[in-house]
Amino acid sequence: MSRHPELSKNSGLNLITVFELIPTNKLLTVPNNATAHIRGSRVNVAIFASWPDKDANKLDVARSATAELSRIVIDGEKIIPESENTGYGNYGER
Repeated sequence: MSRHPELSKNSGLNLITVFELIPTNKLLTVPNNATAHIRGSRVNVAIFASWPDKDANKLDVARSATAELSRIVIDGEKIIPESENTGYGNYGER
């Protein structure tokens, strides 16, 4: 992501984008209607933002920066139908 370093520098944030690449061969052998868990050949992505001070105003900057990075990832996945490009909310916000 070529925008990542520039966005980190300009925002004063420590931005980390993690692509969780896990093997899904075994998982995809289970029929889709067998469990409630969403299955498919997907990549999980988590975007983290932190900053060294306690400036509460940076929260809006962090939201904007992570939203932009999210849009970049999502735009790269436009070839996948939206019905199959559903995330799994396993990461939390502090």
